[in-house]
Amino acid sequence: MSQFRDEQSSALNASRSEQKIAILGGGYAGLAAAIELNRLGYGDNVTLFDARLRHQKITQWHKLARGRQAHHYEVAFSHLAERFNFRFVHKAIDMKRVIADPAYELGGHFGAIVLAQGSHTPAKPPGVITLDQLRDDAHSQQLVHNLTNKSIAVIGGGPTGVQFAFEFAARGNSVDLYEARDRLLPTFDASLGITALKAAFAAGIRVHLLTEFLRYDNGNILCSTGGKEETRQTQHVLFVPGVKSTPAFTCDVFGRLEYQQGGKFYAAGDNSYIPGRGLNSKSAQAAVRKGQHVARTVFADLTGKQAQEYTYPELGYFVSLGPQNAVGYLLSQKTAFSGPVALFMKEAIEKQYNLYLEGLPVYP
Repeated sequence: MSQFRDEQSSALNASRSEQKIAILGGGYAGLAAAIELNRLGYGDNVTLFDARLRHQKITQWHKLARGRQAHHYEVAFSHLAERFNFRFVHKAIDMKRVIADPAYELGGHFGAIVLAQGSHTPAKPPGVITLDQLRDDAHSQQLVHNLTNKSIAVIGGGPTGVQFAFEFAARGNSVDLYEARDRLLPTFDASLGITALKAAFAAGIRVHLLTEFLRYDNGNILCSTGGKEETRQTQHVLFVPGVKSTPAFTCDVFGRLEYQQGGKFYAAGDNSYIPGRGLNSKSAQAAVRKGQHVARTVFADLTGKQAQEYTYPELGYFVSLGPQNAVGYLLSQKTAFSGPVALFMKEAIEKQYNLYLEGLPVYP
């Protein structure tokens, strides 16, 4: 009888561990997965791991250059864990080690593991400020917060670089914006880049296209244009040339990693590619939707139900052009527009996410 009870208890514990879910990364995708699993009744089963203590609304981070403080754009994971019923573990996770031996790296057995560590910026050149540095270093945050009437070089003409450049210019700084490709916002239709370029000229931002950043040393920035090197003086350099996945995972249409045994691993956010009709851009809206989708797949797998394919369509995207303007599109990148309506849409998207973190079901 004792042996039977021991076997029954062991089977029950194994069943419970199979229901446990680990989410690695508390960015837009990882947090969305945790929120969605809580909505599905699995919040108590979720453990979220992150190397930071606070979730950061990184798409609003450019407002630091507007003079805002970082605490307006981050929320403690401890508060979110209480609100959405998950367990938070403050720990940096090595993706390769967790795939090789998940129980050892995570300190326990999990029936489902969601890889959601997103993207990282390239290696930091000497003397510059990076986005990762701004996220973690209070001194750098305060520096950017106080910059007025200075000369600033922004490296990178993607959404992050463009948004910071316009914020710096609006506060009376002298701004040079460098982009290695032939237009601003190069991952979007050319109409967005053209609109942003016109607005940059109007704001007094000097834009240098087809210009590669080489280094920054003793107040001098060295760049190369058409093979010709040029040196310019500047007091500060913000280095935001784009992001890379850490690492990149290819999934099936449900968000499960391909080429795995047992279906334990899933991926969401910038570090995932989900084939089919769903949106795969490196944007917050895609990350949130992927996180929700993968959470639903995990729930389906744990409950023996049929998972649904990822089909979230691209609805639009907006980039801030300073406190009074924005550029973006709805449904089609060919319909780019700027002005008060674009600014309203940009702010509405930010408010929507803020309400989401408060627990409102604003992402169906």
